[in-house]
Amino acid sequence: DRPGAARAAYGRLHPATRDRGRFRLLEAHVLLAEGEREAAAAVFTDGFEVADLREGDEVLSETWSRLSDEPLPAAYDFRMRPEANG
Repeated sequence: DRPGAARAAYGRLHPATRDRGRFRLLEAHVLLAEGEREAAAAVFTDGFEVADLREGDEVLSETWSRLSDEPLPAAYDFRMRPEANG
């Protein structure tokens, strides 16, 4: 049970560690694996910042696309690609 093991490992983290942006993103991934799509989307709605995310990294957009058909919120859009003209 990989989601269960991931949840157990996540639960052992210190609360201050879980509050860091990278671990908030990890929480969204764990919630997705558990089938908790709305709770995972709430992680984004509540807000977080991954301070060491490299420009052009698409992990936020890839995660968001698994949560919603809506466009990625601008606060999380660090992709380096041109806007679609349409």
